[in-house]
Amino acid sequence: MRLSEQFKTGFQGLGDHPFRTFLTTLGIIFGVAAVIAMVSIGAGAQQEAMEELRRFGTRMIRVEGKPIEGERLKNAVKKLARGLSVDDVDYLKKECPSIEFAAGEQIFKEQLYCLGQKPLATIVGVGDDFLAVSRFEVADGRFIDSFDLKFAKPVVVLGSSIAKEVFGEVNPLDQIVQIGRVRFRVVGVMAEQAKGKGKLAIKSRDHDRDVYLPLNTAKKRLFKWPVEDKDLYHDITGLWLSVKEGIDLLAARDVIMKILKRRHRGVDDVESLVPLEILQQSQKTQELFNWVMAAIAGLSLLVGGIGIMNIMLANVNERTREIGVRRALGASRQDIVVQFLVEAVLISLLGGCLGILVGMGLSHGISFSTGWTTVIPKSTILLAFFISSAVGVVFGSFPAMKASRLDPVTALRYE
Repeated sequence: MRLSEQFKTGFQGLGDHPFRTFLTTLGIIFGVAAVIAMVSIGAGAQQEAMEELRRFGTRMIRVEGKPIEGERLKNAVKKLARGLSVDDVDYLKKECPSIEFAAGEQIFKEQLYCLGQKPLATIVGVGDDFLAVSRFEVADGRFIDSFDLKFAKPVVVLGSSIAKEVFGEVNPLDQIVQIGRVRFRVVGVMAEQAKGKGKLAIKSRDHDRDVYLPLNTAKKRLFKWPVEDKDLYHDITGLWLSVKEGIDLLAARDVIMKILKRRHRGVDDVESLVPLEILQQSQKTQELFNWVMAAIAGLSLLVGGIGIMNIMLANVNERTREIGVRRALGASRQDIVVQFLVEAVLISLLGGCLGILVGMGLSHGISFSTGWTTVIPKSTILLAFFISSAVGVVFGSFPAMKASRLDPVTALRYE
């Protein structure tokens, strides 16, 4: 019998018991759907992580101040430690030749007022080189420059979300906004960054809702530094640093942290964030997650395969006389093996196709409900077909061999 005829016969056999066939495919459906969903989540997380790394660069280091309070604050004050400061930025630029750019950043708890609105915004005072080290881009106007910093000019640059929310189609440039009780002129609008928080824990906030102003302006007009206040122990919130090309990033990070600890009188009050290092840690976690999900999917496929074997063994018993007739009419053992293998593979492929559809639905559902990015690589679809076929062949082999070994005379007498 030709292979096309065997496939046709196989379809007819499955069509005779559609509900039983569907129940048999459930294990394959769930297994393949789990594989699709697992891979889509992992690929989406990897894509977001790589995109974030691309934006921040492979040579960037962030240093942030740790909260200091209680006895730790008292001990730090006794040691005359001051936490992160603008002086740290200048000192690192001078004493650490591996640093290409360095900029300080301070976040303020002040309200933004513009056009009678009070949008949710993060007020950020930035120092020189911030744009170079952060790799952010300006969409319209300009960013804070050295002149603004030197003379503490009352100017701001708006994040893209703030500009759209407040001004809409109106050009924000040269408009007046108010921060606290101080009025500022808008000199620029940032290009849109990524939505929400990044996957590498580097984006500690939505930068599209930032409002940037010169750090000197902020310190003189909005901010005073009483060291007794635990929330203001650090003169600045953090440092943005970029390392020169060819310099070992992690080695440079270690040197920077040692310098800062020495300058801070041995007080452990800062921590570093390296996007490249966090990406590597994220990939290790993702690999573990993938193995766990693969084990779960494998169990589902095993259950599905056992279901296929069970139903094919039942088919052999039901069709014993049919096997005897075919053998009597000249069908070889190989023909019988191929016939039952074809039916097992068809059941498995049916489950695989339905599993792919369910998996794609799960992937989109997860993305919609959680906001995660999910990506389904084309190779995953091919992998699902391969796994489905393999399950059918592996678990259909024993019933097929059993059918081929039936004695034709005994099979013809079977009731």
